[in-house]
Amino acid sequence: MKNIVFFGGGNIAQSIIKGLIDSGYSKTSIFYIDRNDNNQKELKKIGIKKLSSKNKNIDLFILAVKPKDAIDAFKSILKENTKPKIVSLVAGVKAKRYKALKEKVEIMRAMPNTSSRYGFGITALFNSSFNQKDSSKVVKLFEKIGIVISVKQESKIDTFTGMIGSGPAYFFFLLKSYEKKLLPLCNGNKQKVNEIIVNLMKGIGASIENDKDLDKLISAVASKKGTTEAGLKSFKTNKLNKIFEEGLKAAIKRSEEISNEY
Repeated sequence: MKNIVFFGGGNIAQSIIKGLIDSGYSKTSIFYIDRNDNNQKELKKIGIKKLSSKNKNIDLFILAVKPKDAIDAFKSILKENTKPKIVSLVAGVKAKRYKALKEKVEIMRAMPNTSSRYGFGITALFNSSFNQKDSSKVVKLFEKIGIVISVKQESKIDTFTGMIGSGPAYFFFLLKSYEKKLLPLCNGNKQKVNEIIVNLMKGIGASIENDKDLDKLISAVASKKGTTEAGLKSFKTNKLNKIFEEGLKAAIKRSEEISNEY
């Protein structure tokens, strides 16, 4: 895939674009369609141009709009392009909804997360009607910004959306508790707190890479009758794991509800 058009230039589109550029993808091969002034300003800052009516040589459209705008955006693409290849990042709108408007269209669904900005993205792909050659190209494109998981059942996209697509926000939410306790220790120095949290997360990531057994990693930190054990016992008593699991279930359920709405 060479020339890519992002139909919609919001947060997730910007994350992917910045990640692609950092991976070596040429800015001159990325375009956008978006009427939002703020999105246009952000994209202009990073050197991305609005799609011109003169540019007809488009290899891939990436649909990155809100669910309520997806069908109109899809129709707009079809109006200007006879055989477009489209990857939809839109939560909830199933492939059959697009194909009901044009049966013979190459459509694939993708669910990335905002960590794509830093090359640590995790993207689920469901191939509805891409041929094998083009499907492989899309996989390679998203591999530039992280890990790709190809799912065989479209319903798995809902599970992925609730767990991974929303995943960064869950960790940010939990880290707010760390921030609250660390600020007094760092005399209110927010930058120092951020540095501590970043190092903590990097260390956790490195530990998992080197020893993939999470139970072993917990045991390595939690000595008998120590501070870690006291904290873990409190988490277990208050059923923190159950609360977290209920949150994941709620997110997955909402993703399924959105799918049924569209």
